[in-house]
Amino acid sequence: MTEDDRQAAPPPRSRMEDEVLEILVRADQPASFRDHVRRKADQQRRDRLTRLRHALAPPAQLGPGSFLALCFALAIAGAVVRAWSPLTATLLALASVVCLVMVAVRRHGGVTAPGSKTWRGQELDVSRRADTWADSVRDRFRRPPKL
Repeated sequence: MTEDDRQAAPPPRSRMEDEVLEILVRADQPASFRDHVRRKADQQRRDRLTRLRHALAPPAQLGPGSFLALCFALAIAGAVVRAWSPLTATLLALASVVCLVMVAVRRHGGVTAPGSKTWRGQELDVSRRADTWADSVRDRFRRPPKL
């Protein structure tokens, strides 16, 4: 081998370059029909689960009207079932009373700490004093610190 042949030969590829080339080759190949169907089924399953999660809202997101409607529905169901199963009717009646109590709790916002102020259901932090208009003007025209 001559010295010119050694200089013309490219340096050996690193492991990272080999992995990048492998990824690029795989990306250029079209997906098989089986992989396409599998991905499509997985996407549909995820969409169904997302819709189901949003449809079944946790009780914390339900308003007083929802609890009132559930209260009436449970009371009617208890009245219908009373002839066939007194135990089930009693349990439905208790659940109806619990929902009625939840209406009052959700309506009045529950228990808050004494002396705390709330706005739109969020507790306000009144420990920080508000800047006056003079402070905001002074801060606007204040020079940045010299370094």
